[in-house]
Amino acid sequence: MYARNKIPESKRKGAGTELPSVTPVSVQGDKTSIYVDEAEISLLDLWRVISKYWMLVLGVTLSAIMLAGLTLWLEVPLYRAEVLLAPVTDQNGNNRYPQSLAAFGSIAALAGVNLNRGDKKSESLATLKSRRFNEEFIRNNKLDRILFSDRWDEKNKRWNDSDNTEIPTLWDSYKVFDKRIRHIREDRSTGLVTLSIEWKDPDVAAQWANKLVSSVNRDLRQQTVDASNQAIAYLQKQLGQTSVVELQQVLHQLIESEMKKIIFANINEAYAFKVIDPATAPEEPFNVRWLVMLVMSTILGLVLGITLALILNAVRIKRDTVNESAT
Repeated sequence: MYARNKIPESKRKGAGTELPSVTPVSVQGDKTSIYVDEAEISLLDLWRVISKYWMLVLGVTLSAIMLAGLTLWLEVPLYRAEVLLAPVTDQNGNNRYPQSLAAFGSIAALAGVNLNRGDKKSESLATLKSRRFNEEFIRNNKLDRILFSDRWDEKNKRWNDSDNTEIPTLWDSYKVFDKRIRHIREDRSTGLVTLSIEWKDPDVAAQWANKLVSSVNRDLRQQTVDASNQAIAYLQKQLGQTSVVELQQVLHQLIESEMKKIIFANINEAYAFKVIDPATAPEEPFNVRWLVMLVMSTILGLVLGITLALILNAVRIKRDTVNESAT
């Protein structure tokens, strides 16, 4: 049923077509439900709410700013050193070996010679990301002592074994290095590769980034030389065991191709990656940005404070409406 506001008879007659306000009320037992039409909140209404609860909005905003400042103050600054690389591709590609050797692929396979070479760029990137190479880099440069400096006794040059402290393994060091420190990003449009190192010491970060590039170049160059030397030794052995002239010619061509690979690897210091822009020590940390955090925390605090003010204001209005209806 509806409760109609009482209006004097004189005013009711002179109202014309104007209808009195009606508030929908439904009664169910002891429960009384009041339905109020929802209206859009205007800027004036919003300003009135903010003016009424300005202390709440201000308190929430200041709390958000203080929390952001405390977080930045406690956070360890990290520096990102980047080196820009251009992967060295095989200029001759699959045509490194003469087409006449295609029929002797089985002989080449026995010697460890791959006539159908894959993409050198993919091989170089895979090596740079591989667990084997990174574990070797960590071991050769003794990075585990730096990554887990809290467990390393620098004075006695040994790991702390007190208080049930576990000695970090090479796998533990690799996981930290791969997930938190070393990052690789490839630009598909240009083919360039960005290798970045994130660490708390800017000089060390730049040093590690440049060392990684020189190490992967040296590693892949040595792999090529070792594989070619092994193939040449096998081919020379087969050459001494055959008297077929045609087969001897094929073996000579294979040996010549492998010798060219060794020469090319030894004369090219940038065998896998050419350094376009070497890493330098960054001057500012990338994870501590006071201005950005100040702006974001202020906006977040204002939004949260205004939201709480609107909720409290809506609860107050509803409570007052229920009390008026009850009376």
